[in-house]
Amino acid sequence: WVKQGTGPILATADSNVAVDNLLEGLLELGVKAVRIGQPVKVRAQLRSATVRARVEEHPLQEEVRELLGLQENLQRRLSTFKGKEKGLAHRDLKMGWKAIRALETSMSDDVLDGAEVICSTCIGVGHQILGQRKFSNILIDEATQAIEPATWVPIMRHCRRLVLVGDHRQLPPTVISRRAEQDGLRRSLFERMIDVGMTPTMLKTQYRMHPVIAEYPSARYYDNQLENGVSADEREAPAGFLWPDWNAPVAFVPIDGAEELAVDGKSRVNRDEAGWVVKIVEQLLEAGDLQPSDIGVVSPYNGQVQLLTDLFDGNGILAGEGDEEARGLEIRSIDGYQGREKEVIVLSTVRANDDGEVGFLSDHRRLNVAITRPRRGLIVVGNSDTLRHDGDWEGWLEWVRDRKLEAWHVLQSY
Repeated sequence: WVKQGTGPILATADSNVAVDNLLEGLLELGVKAVRIGQPVKVRAQLRSATVRARVEEHPLQEEVRELLGLQENLQRRLSTFKGKEKGLAHRDLKMGWKAIRALETSMSDDVLDGAEVICSTCIGVGHQILGQRKFSNILIDEATQAIEPATWVPIMRHCRRLVLVGDHRQLPPTVISRRAEQDGLRRSLFERMIDVGMTPTMLKTQYRMHPVIAEYPSARYYDNQLENGVSADEREAPAGFLWPDWNAPVAFVPIDGAEELAVDGKSRVNRDEAGWVVKIVEQLLEAGDLQPSDIGVVSPYNGQVQLLTDLFDGNGILAGEGDEEARGLEIRSIDGYQGREKEVIVLSTVRANDDGEVGFLSDHRRLNVAITRPRRGLIVVGNSDTLRHDGDWEGWLEWVRDRKLEAWHVLQSY
C-alpha cells in the first residue's frame, strides 16, 4: 500500500503493545509512520514517533510559545483592569486561546498529513485528533482479540480495503460480562467472517520460536503447515536450567503439589508449583544469560499470578506498575500474555486434584497461546496426572515424553 501511494494508511490493533510493535516494524523499514495516543502508554523508545512528540518539535511551536507568553502576561494584569478595559482583556484572552488551539490543530494536521501510515489502537481511532479524516486502506492486527464493536471504529473511517490479521486458533476477546459473552460479544469480526464462508490466508512462516518449540503447535493446531523462519542456532537454549535436551529447549517439570482456592474464594493457587517457579527463575537469572525482562512467568489463574507476584516481590526483579516491559520480570495470566513474546516462558498450570478437573485449561486455544510465547525456551510446571484428563494436554505431554523432555532431574538438583 505504501509503495502504491494510495493515500494515508491506518494501521491498528486492539492493544497498545501490538500497536507499538506495528510502529516499530514500520520505522525499521523506513516508512513514515506516526502514533496517536497517550505517550505514557507508548514504549519509551518509540515516543519520539508520537503525534504529540512531533508536534513539540514543529516550527510553529515558537509562535505558540510567544502567544502563551502574551496570555500569561495579560492574565497577570487582569486584576488591574476595570470596566470596559477588563471586558476587552477577557475578549483578548479568549481570542488568544482560540489562536493557540488553532495552531495546535494546524501542527497536528501537518504531522498527520506527512505520515504514510498512522498507527493507533482500534478505540483510539475515535480520538478527535483525527477529525473527519478518511482512510481507504485499513489494517487491523490482533483482529481475533478485539470485540467486533471495537473493530468497527477504524472501519467506519470510510474503509474501502480492509486487512484483518489474527489467529482464530488462539484466544478470543476478553469479555467480563457473562451475558454479553452469551449474546456473542466474544466472537470477533474475524471469526464471524470465517463463519459466513470467507477463507483466511494463512501466513505460514514463524520467526519467533525455536523450531522444536514450534513443533507441537504446528502439528496440533496448524496441520503441520508452520514453517520456521529461524534456525535452532538463532534460538540457543538459555543457560541456568538443566534442559533434558539442550538441542530442544522445552521441559515439563512434574510437581505433585495440590491446588487450593485463592483468598478470593474464586481463583486457584498451587503453592508447591509457585515455589518451584521461583527457584527456576532465580537459577535462570543467576546464570547471567538472561535479564529479568527476558523471562515471562505465566499461569491460567489470577490467584496464582498474585501468589507468584507476592513471592517475587522485594527481590528487585519485578516490573513496577505501568513500567516498560523491558524493566523487569513480568508475571501475567495466559490471557494477558496473548500477542506477547519472551526469551523464556515459565508456565505454572496450577491444577492438581484427584478428580482430574482442569477447568478452563481445557480450552485448547489457551494451551496454544501459552506454549507459543517463548523464543528460546519453554518450561512447564504441572501435575501430569491431572493434566492428562484433558485431550490437548495429554497430547502435549505425550509429545514431551516421546521427545524425552520430562525434567524429573530438576527436582533433585535445586
